[in-house]
Amino acid sequence: MNAPAAAAALAALALVVPATASAKPAVCQRAALEAELVDGGQLDADHIANGERVNLIRCGDVTDDGNTDALFAVTSGGTAGNTRFGVIEGREDASPGALVLYKRGYKVGLARRDRRSFEVLQPHYAAADPNCCPSSFRLTRYRWFGNGFSAGKAKKLKNAPRRFYRP
Repeated sequence: MNAPAAAAALAALALVVPATASAKPAVCQRAALEAELVDGGQLDADHIANGERVNLIRCGDVTDDGNTDALFAVTSGGTAGNTRFGVIEGREDASPGALVLYKRGYKVGLARRDRRSFEVLQPHYAAADPNCCPSSFRLTRYRWFGNGFSAGKAKKLKNAPRRFYRP
């Protein structure tokens, strides 16, 4: 193979390898998560048509089994932001498994912490606070204890760390 042809082949390979290497496991794909929520009765076609969709997805093991799980938030489709959050366990083949947590919230932000915990951030409003501008935030850590998650005591924060709301 001549040098220009070899360079072209390497360039083509470089375009293919990163896409393959960075492909998300099925459990971390929005369509797969929404299908699981529809199958489980948590979402239906009307909810999705009105903007209730899986919005934030944080991939990684949070159930301490070595498999990639999906920590996710569902947006309200309106100004309330993310109004539900949950965890779907990943199977060994990276497909979605059981829904192990599904809770309500308001303007929920999520961050995976380690292989058995994650944190949820929500605004906390004083009596006179407008919807745009909460006085503070509450950070709650959820820990996996082998058969489910347990919420810790909420911690007050003055500002919202960006990691909770970035895509």
